[in-house]
Amino acid sequence: MTSVASAPRHLSQITVDILYTGGTFGMVDHGDGLRPRRGLGSEITDVIARFERENGIAVRFDYAELEQVIDSADAGPDTARRIAERVRSGIAQRRPDGVVVVHGTDTMAYVGARMAFELRDVDVPVALTGAQIPLGLPGSDARSNLTLTLNSIGAQSVTGTFIAFGNSLHPAVRASKRACDDYDGFTTVRDCTPPPAAPRLPETRPHVDSPPVGLFTVFPGMQPDLLHAALRHYRGGLVLECYGSGTLPLHGSATVEAIRAATSRGTPVVVITHCDSGAVDLDRYQPGRALRDAGAISGGDMTREAALAKLGYLVHRGLPGSELRRWMTTNLLGELSNHPVPQPIPHTPN
Repeated sequence: MTSVASAPRHLSQITVDILYTGGTFGMVDHGDGLRPRRGLGSEITDVIARFERENGIAVRFDYAELEQVIDSADAGPDTARRIAERVRSGIAQRRPDGVVVVHGTDTMAYVGARMAFELRDVDVPVALTGAQIPLGLPGSDARSNLTLTLNSIGAQSVTGTFIAFGNSLHPAVRASKRACDDYDGFTTVRDCTPPPAAPRLPETRPHVDSPPVGLFTVFPGMQPDLLHAALRHYRGGLVLECYGSGTLPLHGSATVEAIRAATSRGTPVVVITHCDSGAVDLDRYQPGRALRDAGAISGGDMTREAALAKLGYLVHRGLPGSELRRWMTTNLLGELSNHPVPQPIPHTPN
């Protein structure tokens, strides 16, 4: 998490691309619950005019909306990639100082993480923001979040893709939504530690229609048939959110055999922990070793959002199995600790 300083006083102008995709920020209630609406251009202009008056900084901006704005709960597997393509196209055409993506909060961390991978070679800061209360309603945080985003771009305090919300900036590959009833709705789950030099992925031909990837969380009473079904459907790969350092119900050998069958037919299985601290260590416990031997990949200390985004990104790039395994376990832009060393449990004498 990074606090944002105001844009420096000597700054006279910034140029910004603003892309509105939907979400609570611009929602209205016609009696059947909040729903997204189009046509926020004039209201965004008013917010920016107020920012200019209060900060003495001129903002040249290009405003656009998706063809269909959505409740972010309706984000699909290609939503983040399509938004990233729009962002990249705008940067190439106009070379702004920064890009603002107004997005719904429910899937902002998922979409932001995937965008971070898609835009990993872009040197312009890209900020996702939104609101807990719609623009224009009492107590709305929409204007303050947009102001925070403009300040962060003006201050050039962060590069890459991040979430600007409440009073803080969060690296998109380390962020999660923590609250639906708090202005500080997001948290940085773990420190972001980008590699000293950005690794260069091999040249590949991206899949036009990538096989789907998914997320499956283990739980007490989980039946192997559920995991079988998930592995059959998500042919591109599955992020398996396990207990602790990477354990799950074995059900004899049924669970492990389901994973072994999937990895044998080329479906990668990436194991992450549901804990907010620590990393997967598939050597610690017997269930973890069984997963390792069945071909599962350790997801280290990645968040669920980053692991799902990274897996989808690498699958879309068309990386073969051994290369996908290599890059899933390589820190590309801070989604993994540079040297995630599992910490031993201290010995307590009897």
